[in-house]
Amino acid sequence: MYPRIEAFGQSDAGCVREVNEDNFLCLDLSSAPAGSEPAAFLLAVADGIGGHAGGAVASAMAVQILREEIERVDGVDPRSYLDDVFRKANRLIFERASREPVYAGMGTTLVAAIGKGERLFLANVGDSRAYLFRGGDLRQLTEDHSWAGEQRRRRLLSEQEIRQSPFRSMITRSLGYQQNVIVDTFDVEACGDDVFLFCTDGLYGLVMEKRMSRVLRKHPDPKAACAALIAEAKAAGGDDNITVVVASFKEPGDAPAVRPYDTVRIPPFPEEKP
Repeated sequence: MYPRIEAFGQSDAGCVREVNEDNFLCLDLSSAPAGSEPAAFLLAVADGIGGHAGGAVASAMAVQILREEIERVDGVDPRSYLDDVFRKANRLIFERASREPVYAGMGTTLVAAIGKGERLFLANVGDSRAYLFRGGDLRQLTEDHSWAGEQRRRRLLSEQEIRQSPFRSMITRSLGYQQNVIVDTFDVEACGDDVFLFCTDGLYGLVMEKRMSRVLRKHPDPKAACAALIAEAKAAGGDDNITVVVASFKEPGDAPAVRPYDTVRIPPFPEEKP
């Protein structure tokens, strides 16, 4: 028997914004019963940029393209596949924004992972994050492509100065904003009882990592963890959209007949004008 994966995704507009510009994928790609073969899955979180008109469209386009292209991953290095798909999404979003003035300047963050067996292949652009919760410790895996992230890496400003800066929300790399994009790709080997957390800044911008760790420790079920994390962000003000995907590795054993992680949010978005 192979380790099995339980995963769930949830998105919330938050307490302030009327429109949810976030999107996510949480898809089972396996064809056999859980535990009978190495797990295969696709997880992603996207946070749209560009206001009500463009942000939701850009994030929906990114996850839709990722979902449509997933069949090409067979026989291909997953890191190369992710790099190609991210670049394709960047190009299509940029071209649509260039053709339709209402979407000028739109873009989106995107963090995604393909799981094959006990190895996760990840890619990210922007400041949506992937975390690993292992042995009670929460560690950020991705690097933020943002003004705040650059200041933290350079250690030029204190955390308080970063949080008080008017540039704290500025994204320095996104899909669709420019004609070309650099994609970060890497892979991670999972161990028994590992938990992977993917989220937008609507969560980590309001909930400290120590608090996120306590929630993940208290709620081993991914669905319950997603609900609890979103509740924490809303209790802290919920001034942004909040999207969370939690994937938990489980030891081999009796697996559920129906996998609980075919969750997806891709709302309809306006078709391109002729």
